[in-house]
Amino acid sequence: MKNFVALNREELAKQHYVRKASTSSDYFFSIYQQELKGYEERFGNDFNIIFYGNEDVETDYYSIPFLFVKDVLIPQNLYQKQKRWAGDIKNHVINFRVSKVKRNISGFYSLPFSLKKNQVQISVKDSNDYAIENAKREIKVRVKQSLFRNRVLNNFNGTCCVSGITENDLLVASHIVPWSEKIETRLNPSNGLCLSVLYDKLFDKGYFTLDNDYKVVITSRISELSSKTKARLLEIQGKFISSTRNNEISQLCLEFHRQNIFESFKL
Repeated sequence: MKNFVALNREELAKQHYVRKASTSSDYFFSIYQQELKGYEERFGNDFNIIFYGNEDVETDYYSIPFLFVKDVLIPQNLYQKQKRWAGDIKNHVINFRVSKVKRNISGFYSLPFSLKKNQVQISVKDSNDYAIENAKREIKVRVKQSLFRNRVLNNFNGTCCVSGITENDLLVASHIVPWSEKIETRLNPSNGLCLSVLYDKLFDKGYFTLDNDYKVVITSRISELSSKTKARLLEIQGKFISSTRNNEISQLCLEFHRQNIFESFKL
């Protein structure tokens, strides 16, 4: 799919400063002093600086609250002839070349936007760390409920891949590698299973996992569990999950789950 920011640049630019970064040279970017000044005059601190890269990758962009970098975007850090700040982004670290300031911006990567009015955007009205983290948490909740959920449910045709349940309000897009562990897998449908509410919780806590053939493997500690939980797990023991439509489930993600989450539950 096409890059969301590239497709909606004109609309996003009404509220945010949008720039194209060069993917051929370490996500090189420029921020022009006069253009930035215009956004400050209109919105104060309440806007984002958005960098987007590969136009063929839907979520290849960063949406950075202006306040997160405002202290760096000062006259003494300009390239004076062009009246611009410049830098690059490597491994989710932004580097401002004149000032040599570096900051981790991984939390601002691939965050979804709503083009509707009065929807949550990444904007921070206060410069303290609490305000920034609170804004990021609000967006993360919306990611799980929207983009990732839609992709995963579509991948499994709206059906729990182990129980066959199809009631939409009982289905969860379950991360194999948890949201907090890896930036690059957060929105990837290959890192998701469509599970009913109960099996989502059992998978998330490590009561069962999948082997390399996508077959259910239940905990060896089953004798410690209640009869009802045993019954639910035995129902799916050795069962193959349903086939995916578009994206094959990642073997690397499953390996992570087996090594780090499976049988990690505490009773």
